[in-house]
Amino acid sequence: MPKNRYSIDLIKQMAECDANYIRLLRLMPVLAAHRQRDFASLGRDMPVQSEKALEGMRSVFTLADLATEPVTVEITVLEAFKYTTTLEIVQRPVLRKWMTNPSMLIRVYHDASTAEVVSYQGHKNLQVRYPQPNAKMYQPDEKGQVNQFLGEWLSHCLTVGQSAETVWVGDTTTPA
Repeated sequence: MPKNRYSIDLIKQMAECDANYIRLLRLMPVLAAHRQRDFASLGRDMPVQSEKALEGMRSVFTLADLATEPVTVEITVLEAFKYTTTLEIVQRPVLRKWMTNPSMLIRVYHDASTAEVVSYQGHKNLQVRYPQPNAKMYQPDEKGQVNQFLGEWLSHCLTVGQSAETVWVGDTTTPA
C-alpha cells in the first residue's frame, strides 16, 4: 500500500505567517511606525527615509524570573529596507543544562504584511516540504512547524511578557 504524500496547506501556512506579522507589530511598535512611515508617533526624531535608523533597535520582554536571573526574549532589528526587515529573536539567559535556547532570524515583508522564519537554531534555507527520510532528519513540514513555533513564542510574549520600556503608539502627547 503506497504512503500518502505530504501535501502543503498553503492557506494555513500563509495565515500563520500573516498572524506572526501582526504579533510582531504589537511587540515592536517601531515596525508599525516604519510601515506607516509615522515615526513621530513614537516620539522619535527620525527622518522620513530612515530604514537604516531602525537597525540595532531592540525590544526586550521578561517572561519569567529564575532564582539567578530573569528569562528574557530579545527582538533585534538586524536589517531594514523599505519593504523588508530582518529580525533576530533570542531567549536569554542561555540554559545549556536543560535545553538549547531558541533563536530565529525572521524576514518581515511589509508590502505583503507577512513574516516568516528564514533561520532557526542555525538551520537556514528551510524548504516547504522534505522527503522522508532525509539526511538532516527534518520533518516533512519542518518550515510550517518552525513558523507555528514562532507564532506560539510571540503569543507567549504578548500574553505574559513584560516590556522593559513603554512605547506610546498613536498618542503624540507625553503621558503625565
